[in-house]
Amino acid sequence: MMNSVRFMFLVSLLTLMVSGCTSHSHGVIDTPRKALLLPEDTFGDRASRVIYPNQNWDPDDSLWFYNTPQGSHLLPYNIFLHLEQAERPALFRHSDNMNRLRYLTQKPSPANPDGLPLGWVKETYQGKDYVGLTCAACHTGQVNYQGVAIRIDGGPTLSDMDKLLIELADALAATVNDSEKFIRFANRVLANTDAEHQQALRDELKSLAQNLRRYNTANASYADQQPVPYGYGRLDAFGRIYNRVFAHLTPGTDNGNPANAPVSYPPLWDTPHHDFVQWNGVGDNEADGTLSRNVGQAIGVFASMDLQRLPEDAGYTSSVNIHNLRHLETHLEKLWSPRWQELADQKILPPINHELAGKGLAVYVEYQCHTCHQLIDRNDPERRIIARFSSVQQVNTDPVMANNALYYTDKSGYLEGLVSLKPPSKTFGPRVSALAAVRDVTEGVIRAAAPQESAKGIDHTRRPTVSISSTHKLLDFEYVDKANLQTLKAYKARPLNGIWATAPYLHNGSVANLYELFLPSCSDDEIAAGKFCRANQFTLGSRELDPVKVGLVQRDPRDYPAVFVLDTRLPGNSNKGHEYAAGVTPVAVVDERGQLVRDEAGKLVMRTLPPISEEKRLALVEFLKTL
Repeated sequence: MMNSVRFMFLVSLLTLMVSGCTSHSHGVIDTPRKALLLPEDTFGDRASRVIYPNQNWDPDDSLWFYNTPQGSHLLPYNIFLHLEQAERPALFRHSDNMNRLRYLTQKPSPANPDGLPLGWVKETYQGKDYVGLTCAACHTGQVNYQGVAIRIDGGPTLSDMDKLLIELADALAATVNDSEKFIRFANRVLANTDAEHQQALRDELKSLAQNLRRYNTANASYADQQPVPYGYGRLDAFGRIYNRVFAHLTPGTDNGNPANAPVSYPPLWDTPHHDFVQWNGVGDNEADGTLSRNVGQAIGVFASMDLQRLPEDAGYTSSVNIHNLRHLETHLEKLWSPRWQELADQKILPPINHELAGKGLAVYVEYQCHTCHQLIDRNDPERRIIARFSSVQQVNTDPVMANNALYYTDKSGYLEGLVSLKPPSKTFGPRVSALAAVRDVTEGVIRAAAPQESAKGIDHTRRPTVSISSTHKLLDFEYVDKANLQTLKAYKARPLNGIWATAPYLHNGSVANLYELFLPSCSDDEIAAGKFCRANQFTLGSRELDPVKVGLVQRDPRDYPAVFVLDTRLPGNSNKGHEYAAGVTPVAVVDERGQLVRDEAGKLVMRTLPPISEEKRLALVEFLKTL
């Protein structure tokens, strides 16, 4: 697994990084990217300027990513443009409101003439205009530090899509039911405001509100009959994709499962260079795996589709823009992770203590972080990343997301009696697994788009693989058959470059900062007794960076009621597991040559490491700033 040559290369490369050697590329204070800054907001955040780290994208690259549609149809465009908030006459899209929902605000531009939030776009399909979301809406981040907003391309959003959709449904219903609100809305939307046109508009709003409320109800997560909101920076994207597919397979019926496994939005840098991408590795990057993954997320953000299969197994009609999704993946190939050191050189972030970080390097190796979190050169265009997966049993983090992907099923609807489009071929029965349904639909959407792409002169053949292995994945340090669905009961350990900009941590965002990640998870009684532990409750919403613990600062809800309090004791929110540095989660034993040690039966020898000291914990956090 880790031979001595590779091990020594790792140590030497880490040493070089800790020494502070870095390129002299500079961040850019950039108006072409059209960021809009607001005064101090209800989260206590403020910034007087925006800066963009050097991530190997110029402003045109960023704007393409922000504004290129993928076939997402959230609402008719004119309705969204003029819709008021439920409780006040201000427009729903007003920058203060979208910022409250933690979408990044933008100035108008030729590609975004109405000044929609970053990643929100106007789409046209079959002669009708819609507002939709691009990948950037969920994968562009911002952290603030002492009055400077650091926009991070490919970084995780802090937005609360769950709250957004609930409030959108409420705004639509309020416009139907409040006569004064409706008249204001109709006067903005209709060229002809006679009674007939007003009634047609009211009926459309009512239908949109009912459909969105039905969607919200179908995706709700509950504990003891009380809703469990996701909060800022988390979303059960898989659960919502599954439910979108099930709903379209059986229109007019209740068909789906609770979307109760929120995860932290992953960063997109290095994505095209991985063999597996999602937290549980449900889709690989081999052949058209990249496109299937992107089609799935387009479905999740409200692509239009008809899942009655076309003749001769030609797939499914949809609004998904296959050409743009292919371009998206190639566009991401040159994106770099942000570097703390570059921003420290510009006096934007505090300087890294390189002496302490050097000690952190030794801790990083001592606690075997490198055996799972592969070190990479972010600048290498040929980088290839083998994902290290840990089984839920071994890493012991919250299992809900992995279990849902493996076990969710429901009525197959239109698929019943058909043969799956994606190998291995099988005939669908009256029920289908969520995973099999999504795989069939994404394959069908790609298949249906191929003739149109060919007619436009676009090569629709499958891209060459970027996988290291076409048949296996690395799970618990062993190469296993990727076709075995049980391998999905695991989570991925990604490379840690840029990790400082991706809080909160663990796959479900249940740990507030890197410092606490190296503490144990404890019960309330243990915490009350004075044990030093991860917080069981913390706040999300502020973008202000905590440069010591490396996460987002904690705002007191009594002073800032807009913040969200994440309770890790609720289902899907557990902060347990990945407690290697706390002396709880075992690691594989490695010999002096860097080789994994096995017993007489060939099984890996495991051991727990001593709990990390405060000095080593601080050193390890400092080291992670250098990646």
